[in-house]
Amino acid sequence: MKITKQPSRLSHVVLIVLVALSVVVFVAFWLVGFDMPFFENPRFNAPLLTDLLIGFVYFMLLLAIATVAISMSGWARRMMK
Repeated sequence: MKITKQPSRLSHVVLIVLVALSVVVFVAFWLVGFDMPFFENPRFNAPLLTDLLIGFVYFMLLLAIATVAISMSGWARRMMK
């Protein structure tokens, strides 16, 4: 009897959610108030959702760092046994 491990559906759902959230944030950045002129120099744009985009990028970075730390701690525990 051959035992096969089924791939986790959770990782697939998490990937879809993160991609969808990224698309929503970037589309909102481009479509909501992107053409607003900068107060000090009207030749530049001052998009309304810049803070949202920067916060989202920081959130994704922290999430990636946390994932690596959790994965490394699990790997280290398995190696110590």
